[in-house]
Amino acid sequence: MPDADTMAAPVPLPVSRVFDVAIVGAGLCGLALARQLIARGLEVQVVEARERLGGRVFTAHCQATGQALDLGPTWFWLETEPRIAALLTELGLASGPQHDPGDALWLTDPNREPERRVEPGGVHVGAHRIQGGAARLVEALAATLPDGCVRTGLAVQALRDRGTFIELLPSTGQPVRARQVVLALPPRLVHEKIQFDPPLPPAVWETLAATPTWMAAQAKAVSTFAQPFWRSAGHSGNAFVRHAQAVLGEVFDVSEGEGEAGALGGFVALNAAQREHFKRGLPLLIDSQLTQLFGPEAQDGHLFWLDWAQEPWTCSATDRAKPPEPPQTDPLLRQPLWAGRVFLGGSETAAHGAGHMEGTLESADRIAHAVCRPNANVCSTPVPAALHQAGVADGTRAHAFGTFSASVLALRGRAPERYRLHLTRLLSSQQTELLTQRALLATADLVYSETLARLDQLLPALDAANAEIVNGRHALTSALLVLFEGWNKGLLDAALSFNGTSCALSNFPQEHRPDGETLRAITLDLAAAWREFALELNTRLLVEASSAAII
Repeated sequence: MPDADTMAAPVPLPVSRVFDVAIVGAGLCGLALARQLIARGLEVQVVEARERLGGRVFTAHCQATGQALDLGPTWFWLETEPRIAALLTELGLASGPQHDPGDALWLTDPNREPERRVEPGGVHVGAHRIQGGAARLVEALAATLPDGCVRTGLAVQALRDRGTFIELLPSTGQPVRARQVVLALPPRLVHEKIQFDPPLPPAVWETLAATPTWMAAQAKAVSTFAQPFWRSAGHSGNAFVRHAQAVLGEVFDVSEGEGEAGALGGFVALNAAQREHFKRGLPLLIDSQLTQLFGPEAQDGHLFWLDWAQEPWTCSATDRAKPPEPPQTDPLLRQPLWAGRVFLGGSETAAHGAGHMEGTLESADRIAHAVCRPNANVCSTPVPAALHQAGVADGTRAHAFGTFSASVLALRGRAPERYRLHLTRLLSSQQTELLTQRALLATADLVYSETLARLDQLLPALDAANAEIVNGRHALTSALLVLFEGWNKGLLDAALSFNGTSCALSNFPQEHRPDGETLRAITLDLAAAWREFALELNTRLLVEASSAAII
């Protein structure tokens, strides 16, 4: 941990503006969160180290073909990622399905022709893409913010607790002051680039360093063409290259529109050090790989690529030095710090959708409900009364409870199918470890996430302010949670029943019939997810009661 003593000694501060909330990072999480907080009447300042917005979202544009090309996040799934689907609808942004029809190519020997394989259900299993590129979502969110809300080119290097406010110290320029701070950054960047006075708890500090940044050390390449010629040959555009000389390890069709122009995207198989070594020759190597897969027409493309390992505000030194790892999420990173005045955001902290755009929005939603909670005691701007009155006309508490109960029953009923969707996605992405455990946990997190979103809509009608609170527990908590009684076991039983009949899992004996140790690990994971959900539900009821009392 950086030594707080190395920072400049405190100096008397002139009277200046203190924001309600300062958000460090203008990626999807930071922008979506700012939008929510400003709608509640809070004064928000977003600071971004880059000169552009979007974080890991970056869309290039090919003048030759007129296509938008996502060199960062590309896909989302309507069936399992409700927040981004709802936000796109709210902002009036269109999306379309990822092109998957046709065979997939597999190249396992550099001296042989690729093998054509049919992938049932497609490789991307119902993925969608934002029309015009993911940057359109960034632009739409930024357009909802007032002038001056976002400052770019301001790299925060330290946070200092000044008592009544927190001081954000940039590398150059004047400090920013706020009552609460959100670090909407990859955890490893927080660990690497920001000093804290006083220091963070050691367990949190170690967890920040241990949490991989999803796709941070990857590079993505896209080649555009006048036509998607591979489709007429019966190819989907999907290809997997699995030999030691691979340049692109995975390829996919990212054409925009209805086939007027074509584009093939892929993840570079070389690690960060190898990419640096072959930097000058990499375009030729990519052309050669595409030509080997799809024929001579693939050598005439316009190449666009971005090496995220060279982006210092995405990729930490630790990420560059280690092999890529799947997204991990630790509940410790979702806990408020500095007595409820500092929060960690970003996709890697999400309980649902970690590593995806959905995760950034889930994280923003969690923090939006966490700022100005009673234990923080720093919110100077009351929540507008109109927001509390919204939904009251829907009926009495009994009616609202009935609506909530129906929602929970529907979510419980859909859970087994969503488990199968998560499992299929893991298999289609060639993942082979802990399939049942990961698919079950993703399903539980999704159900809890949607339940909390439904609770938010019904909170005013539930009349949480007029219910007893005993020892920090809201009187409605037990009544709402009882709807999930027995659900963990039922979900696990349904998953095991499906596994036992799944041909796709027949080559994975440990998944087909998990042993006792695996089942215990799954049970513990589900129990931990349940505890976190139960605490969050109770907290949201308490916040509603406190906010209503203020008004």
